[in-house]
Amino acid sequence: MPLDGVKQPEIITLSDDFRLRKYDGRFEIFLPGYHDPVVYQNSEGIFDEEKKPNLAYVRGMCNFLDSVGELYYIEAREEGGFIPIGDVTIKRENPPIAIWRGEYRGRGLGTMVMRAVFRRMQALGYDRIVGSTVYKWNTASQKLHEKLGFRRVGETERDYIYELEM
Repeated sequence: MPLDGVKQPEIITLSDDFRLRKYDGRFEIFLPGYHDPVVYQNSEGIFDEEKKPNLAYVRGMCNFLDSVGELYYIEAREEGGFIPIGDVTIKRENPPIAIWRGEYRGRGLGTMVMRAVFRRMQALGYDRIVGSTVYKWNTASQKLHEKLGFRRVGETERDYIYELEM
């Protein structure tokens, strides 16, 4: 959250093997992840492979997210170091999360990341997440939201809308 006088942490430790690392402007790291159909369909709502995110799209997305919240790489320990495997933005309205690599999905990492998001938001003085939208076809994200205590408060033709009192 670009708040005057608030310093974004460089690292938020999730466990010995996972962490969040402050976005450093290297948007090109996102591109392979956003070329995965699971990501561009469930995160961006794109189903036409010809329209999957390109470098300009990813740059614009990162610039926007970095300007409205605290953007982080989700990193996993591999081969003695940490490598980016996803992204998350800490912000009050609709905080997005994407796990780019399939081998890390369905293992509880999303839950771990979102709990860290909640802790950071509470440290910033926020007690509520609003307008968290999930595409109706993204059942994994729906389950994550419901598991974490979000309430479904509305829907559109394509989305369910959730809120959470922390």
